[in-house]
Amino acid sequence: MPPESDAQDPDERTLTRAELDELVERHLDVLRYYVRLRAGPLVRARESIDDVVQSTVRELYEQRATVRYSGEAAFRRYLYTVATHKIISKNRHHQALRRSPEREALLSDGLWDLPQPGGSRPSRSPSAHAERSDELDRLRAAFDTLSEDDRQILAMRKVFDMPTREIATQLSIPESTVRWRLSVILAELASRMG
Repeated sequence: MPPESDAQDPDERTLTRAELDELVERHLDVLRYYVRLRAGPLVRARESIDDVVQSTVRELYEQRATVRYSGEAAFRRYLYTVATHKIISKNRHHQALRRSPEREALLSDGLWDLPQPGGSRPSRSPSAHAERSDELDRLRAAFDTLSEDDRQILAMRKVFDMPTREIATQLSIPESTVRWRLSVILAELASRMG
């Protein structure tokens, strides 16, 4: 769903504010998971996930007049693109600052208050919190060992549920390479998680 071009698809249209509100509400949890997965350790250590999500959503609203809607899949691609650009920009900003990570306090992910897919909330019991914290630490450490490209492929497939054909088109690589990389990535994560 890029900004309007010369050749206009007859099914494309500009979103009303109410329609955009509804789309954002429907995709907000997926966007949070995508940003958390895609951000990487440098951005996560210095930016709150919710701040990156809020910045992404704000840009959607600022660009609403130039955005053409042509379906859910196109909207997810556009949302993915805006979020990815935000993350890349923030990553470059923090790399340019040459800040010492040892002097900075890590930001909390606030995972315990975020709804899970399907609307459920994690248990708040101390033992469940500790168990989930250990599991998330291991998962985060495993994700952090992945290359930027692998995190991108995994997020596109598992968070945004993009078909491998679409991922291949977006990344300009063969579809068979996407399928092969996904199998390798998932096998690596499984072995690291035990």
